[in-house]
Formats: sequence, C-alpha cells, structure tokens
Amino acid sequence: MKVKLTKLSELEDALHPNNIETGYETIREVDEKYFEEPQVGRRFNVGTFSTSGVQEIIDKNTFRTYSSIYRWEVVS
Repeated sequence: MKVKLTKLSELEDALHPNNIETGYETIREVDEKYFEEPQVGRRFNVGTFSTSGVQEIIDKNTFRTYSSIYRWEVVS
C-alpha cells in the first residue's frame, strides 16, 4: 500500500525543528501488515520516513508531533 504524508505546519514552539518546509509531501510504499496508524507517544513511520513522537491525534488523519502537524492518507 502507499501512504501519503503532508506537513501542514510547523509549531512555533517546535521542540525539534527539522527544516522540512510546510507543504512537504511524500508518498511511501508501506507493507500493509506492518503499517500502524499514528499513536500518541510513538513516532509515525511511513516507509523509511519517520516523524518525531506523536503528541496528539487531532482527527482520523491528522496529528501533532513535537514539531509539526501532519496529515496522512492511504493512496492508490
């Protein structure tokens, strides 16, 4: 399966600023049997890309890390 990750914003008080610009998108191939939706307290892994620790689940496909707000979706 393919997962698209989009950086919606960087937090003003980012704990780990990562120099990834707002609007950054990546689509990665992910093995479906190992895929896990974002979970508070864990990094969100999309293929070889990993966010910092998830701090809050905003809605089904949007979450906040120590540094940024991201949206993810499964794409065909």
